[in-house]
Amino acid sequence: MAKGFTLLEVMITIVVILTITGLAFPRISSTFDQIATDRALGEVLSFYHDARLAAIWRSTAVEIEFGEDTLRATFKGLTDSLFVTAPGPQAYGVQMVVSRQRIRIYPTGIGWGAANTKLVFTRGAAAESLTTSRLGRVKRW
Repeated sequence: MAKGFTLLEVMITIVVILTITGLAFPRISSTFDQIATDRALGEVLSFYHDARLAAIWRSTAVEIEFGEDTLRATFKGLTDSLFVTAPGPQAYGVQMVVSRQRIRIYPTGIGWGAANTKLVFTRGAAAESLTTSRLGRVKRW
């Protein structure tokens, strides 16, 4: 008697593996979308907090510009100086929609143009949002 597998057995095994993979793929891809959205949201949130703290520590107004490809923070004064940039959510394959492209944080930490600024992050079926207040707080929805 010959040892090994028949062609029929190998084909059935491959069909079972492909069926299981096909059923698991949508769940896995939505998990990857959620992970990318969370990461992009965390990066923007960290960038916002860094810029706000810089405004307080240097006693200088800071303007934050939210772009899909780049986040920029600039010290505002007699001479403007760009002090930090970071890749935007697009680096993670996430789209961001912002109600206001620019907000300004004063040396007290209070925002100008920041009241109810909403940032919505989407990728596939995953969606997250942030809302800023004029007092400098950020709420994640």
